[in-house]
Amino acid sequence: MQNSDPKFRTLPSPTVGQNWCVEVVWPDGKTELLSGFADQYAALEWIRTKSANWIVDRIMQGPN
Repeated sequence: MQNSDPKFRTLPSPTVGQNWCVEVVWPDGKTELLSGFADQYAALEWIRTKSANWIVDRIMQGPN
């Protein structure tokens, strides 16, 4: 059975002036980049405390 949860990781932002991002990799291979985190700790804290609700919101919105 395939895990249907997206995977999260932090990485430095590819955009100058933005410090850190969270990359979301969905089970189908699609990715999303969430930017605007002041540092890696802030990105990790978002994953820890807010990513579960974010997933629910994204699923409720349906396909883009």
